[in-house]
Amino acid sequence: MPEFLGEFGRCVEGKKEALKAKVFQGTPNPLAERFSSVFPSLWNTIDRPANLSGKIGELNVMAVDSSVYSNLLSTGGVFYVVRSLGVCRDFQQKWLESDVFFSRGGSVAEREYLTVKMELAEFQVALEALKSGLGCSTILIDGSLYGRLVHLPLESKVEEDRLILLDYFRVYRQLFDACRQSGVTLVGVAKESRSTAFRDYLLSLVFGRALEEAELEDDDVRMIRPLFMEVADDASLGLQRFQRFKQKYGGKVEVVGLVLEELARARPDYQVIMRYARTLGYTQPLLLGASPRLERRLRQFQSHPEDYVKKNFPNAIREMGKRVIDEVAGVIAGIADFPAILSFYVLFDLHDSPIRIDIPCYDKRFVDVGWHKPFSADLSGVLKVLATGYCGLDCHNLWLKNVDERVRLKKKTVDNIYVPYLERLFGEKIIRGRSYRRVKYP
Repeated sequence: MPEFLGEFGRCVEGKKEALKAKVFQGTPNPLAERFSSVFPSLWNTIDRPANLSGKIGELNVMAVDSSVYSNLLSTGGVFYVVRSLGVCRDFQQKWLESDVFFSRGGSVAEREYLTVKMELAEFQVALEALKSGLGCSTILIDGSLYGRLVHLPLESKVEEDRLILLDYFRVYRQLFDACRQSGVTLVGVAKESRSTAFRDYLLSLVFGRALEEAELEDDDVRMIRPLFMEVADDASLGLQRFQRFKQKYGGKVEVVGLVLEELARARPDYQVIMRYARTLGYTQPLLLGASPRLERRLRQFQSHPEDYVKKNFPNAIREMGKRVIDEVAGVIAGIADFPAILSFYVLFDLHDSPIRIDIPCYDKRFVDVGWHKPFSADLSGVLKVLATGYCGLDCHNLWLKNVDERVRLKKKTVDNIYVPYLERLFGEKIIRGRSYRRVKYP
């Protein structure tokens, strides 16, 4: 009998129903009925996905992905290999970087740094492909375009690369500009995204209805309405301010309170869609702009740009001099001109989880959008690409799956090829840290 199987069985059987609900439905939702009543207004049914799709050979699609390997060395440094690949029919664009970095930020800072490296590599590959004259119509990038845009660049904790996020935003902007000039549609494709933007918009509709139903005094309504955005920005502070209205009105604001508490929870969009979608289709496209926190930080920067840079890039200024201040300030100021992002989810199989899609909206500036807004756009071209590339539960996009399989960096590749190459180059054995598994288990 496998180890601990009896203990496992006794543990899960005693809480079967509760555990089943968590696995298949997520956390309990006291607003389930209200979600169910509002959701259909935000859902566009697709009767036959096959009617949307075209022939693979007719579509000139480039897919981009990246992978990373890292390992702690006995010196305390982190050895890494990051590589990215863009594939469009017989064309491919490669990019690889390998180095050692040192950081006092711990494993979390190391993972964040390598994630930035991977995403930057994807931008580089796509940009170089466009510069080389590649005539594709669509570029698919694995992941959210919006999620890569919502954080102001800060100083890196990696000592050798303090300004990596400046490079990140520079190249990201260059990619947007190149796609716009070339007439190429840049599409971010994410599965099981942790985003809550769609759920938050749905909640805002429920919140508005709940306020109307509560029949509160006009002055109190004017004070309660802004609490929605306050909770979205700072949950604890917003909920604390709501308490005095709860004491005054009691059960009349119960639903309003439930909405604000739900807003503070991390219930992802895809969980909501899987729970309430009854047909194949896609969500109401939303135009996404700067979050309240990002807007606040941009205002702080615009008011006192030099002070902002000095506060957030102290080590870079100390190590590289005050010339860094103008460089950092220039990049941060340029973030205001990034395009807004049009985002929606599409569901091609009721047994699958929805696919999140992000597309740049060049007619709208990122900082001018404010809270999520419904937006009308012609999605036929993007839906055609997505429907054509969808191959069922095991493959949500054939182009991204192809590039993922080709760029994926396996441990045995590093152990058997890259590291031995370095050892021959150095003429010395590389000693890796204790975290490196030297023994292979069956």
